[in-house]
Amino acid sequence: MLLLAAGLVHAAMLLLIHYRSGSITTYAFQSLDAGEYYQIARNLAEHGVFSQSTTPPLQPDTWRTPGYPLLLALPMWLMGELGQDPAALILLNQLLAVVNVLLLYKLACTLTPHARWIALLYLIEPFHLYYTLWLLGTTLFTTLLLLLALLWRQARYRQRRIDFLGAGGLAGLLILVWPLAVLVPVVLLLDLLVQRAAKLPAGSRPVPRFRGLLLLLGLVVVLAPWLLRNQQVAGHAALSHQSGIVLAYFKAAEVRLWNEARTRNRYRELSLHPDDRYQPHAVWETIDEQLRSELHDLPPEQLDQLHWYNLAQGNTTTVDSFVISAALHRIGTRMLLDKPLNTFSCFIVRMAANLIFPLDLAITPPHLAARSRLRDALIGTPYALLCLWIVFHLLGGRTSWPDWFFTAALVGVLLLIAAPQIEPRFRVPLIPFLLLLAAWPVPVQPPSTKSN
Repeated sequence: MLLLAAGLVHAAMLLLIHYRSGSITTYAFQSLDAGEYYQIARNLAEHGVFSQSTTPPLQPDTWRTPGYPLLLALPMWLMGELGQDPAALILLNQLLAVVNVLLLYKLACTLTPHARWIALLYLIEPFHLYYTLWLLGTTLFTTLLLLLALLWRQARYRQRRIDFLGAGGLAGLLILVWPLAVLVPVVLLLDLLVQRAAKLPAGSRPVPRFRGLLLLLGLVVVLAPWLLRNQQVAGHAALSHQSGIVLAYFKAAEVRLWNEARTRNRYRELSLHPDDRYQPHAVWETIDEQLRSELHDLPPEQLDQLHWYNLAQGNTTTVDSFVISAALHRIGTRMLLDKPLNTFSCFIVRMAANLIFPLDLAITPPHLAARSRLRDALIGTPYALLCLWIVFHLLGGRTSWPDWFFTAALVGVLLLIAAPQIEPRFRVPLIPFLLLLAAWPVPVQPPSTKSN
């Protein structure tokens, strides 16, 4: 029944989008990221090369990680031109989204008799439906996160070495979809410490030794091939050259606007949209100046290339991408540490804003962006009420914190790595876990510890 409901909801959404715009791919390339994923997937399917180049020679790409492009490349490779149709890839997102509803139901069944209601609420949640229409890794990331939560809960009861090894591998896959998920393995290790300190669940097996090492081994096995590939093609065993660019141009820049009380300008000043190319980007231009000063030993013709419009969506200059990333990492770190209390407050407020979006826009409308405050309030209020209920429910002392620590820590860490940016797609993977926390827990029989 749940599978049927999920199929009907997604089919109805596709029909509505097609009726209103004439195509189900209307939003497919709404993000600049989508075009990059698509081109990499085509090159993987046709040439076996991880590259964004549209013409030979195909230059190896180190900006993107391979998780989502590999998924897109699969139907392209199997189905040829039909698989390259963006509509086919949007349908793949819908299939994953239906799987996510079933995974959440299975996970909720281990916690509460209200599992069906949790799955149905998630099914009609608007933002996760909306982002299935974009060619982004959001839906795939949610799938992997739910699989990890299921396997981790199973590991807590079965205490089998293979479960911890598999959890590490799934955490590695999460990182290959979204590099900022590097903190997810930290949550797993912390939960191991919590398990050790807490009384084991009834019926659990003896705790195997070296669980943490097994987890890290699974993580390394998945990440090592990609790190070695980047070492080979770029001379750096790193996930990508994103870290410094993201830190400076998106995270530190948000904090700088916060410090200058200009956060209402963020949707223009920190925009990569072509229409905003010649709008003021004062903070980014300041970062550019610091970057040129940091890399002053470069030839003048290379220094002239160091501008945000060449760097913030990757690197289109002739300067080593990892050299730029390292310099921007130093600049971004200095900006964040300049006023640490302000940085802390900015992160906390933005984490809360991501949870209640778009209610924050109804409270403080952005400049130069047409918004309906009433509409934003109506959409955002249910998310705010959900969060208030979770706080009341979990901190009311009626539940055992070691049981919900992993789920709450996962939500907290993913909010932290997304901050201080406000992006509803960053919240999408959290919605299933927020719903679980809201219903946590009415104890049910733990999963069987018998081997299949």
